[in-house]
Amino acid sequence: MNSLIKGLSTLLLLVSTQVAAQLQWAEYTDESELFSVNFPADPVVVEGIYHSEYGAIFPLKTYTVEIDDYFYQATVINYSEAQQTYLEMTDRTDEGTSPRLWIYDQLGAMAFMAQKFRNRGGEVTFDAWHHIDMIEGHQLQITNPDKSRTFAGIYLHNSRLYVTEATVPPDALPQGLFQQSLGFLDEDGVRIRYNLAADRSRTFARSYLQRRDGGMGP
Repeated sequence: MNSLIKGLSTLLLLVSTQVAAQLQWAEYTDESELFSVNFPADPVVVEGIYHSEYGAIFPLKTYTVEIDDYFYQATVINYSEAQQTYLEMTDRTDEGTSPRLWIYDQLGAMAFMAQKFRNRGGEVTFDAWHHIDMIEGHQLQITNPDKSRTFAGIYLHNSRLYVTEATVPPDALPQGLFQQSLGFLDEDGVRIRYNLAADRSRTFARSYLQRRDGGMGP
């Protein structure tokens, strides 16, 4: 019986490895939402709505690829019209009298989304501050009840909340090729990079300024 179980485990690992090896990764860009990310195929793009922590409704887009037991999704929640949205709200929470609520909702959006992932269940094995190009965010890794693993990243930039989620079989490799590939773009479609100070103030990195001036930054 033990040899049979070992054989089945080896077969499942082999199949999982073969599927992962067949994925054809390429950069996907949406300049309208100011980001890029690597996907193993062209994603299905769906528009929807998002109910924020304080009861406001914002535009949402999901970009999804599913291949066998591999699930990849990027989500963008657009807060760019948040101030007007809150001015027009008629059904507010108890905190809704604050004129700055539209700001608080954005600043707390990463923490609120991280809690949504924790509330799904499973064992959280990584839960910590993170950054991409010195844009602050949060990453989680979760072993789900079915033993699949979820790798999530959450970042707030330019009045948008960006969420990446990869859920893969138990024996799949960590999904850094997807999770770490998120890039943030300016209005010209150029990737943004910052220097970050201890007080959380940010300045553009020199290589980025050179590119904007026509230089040869990376």
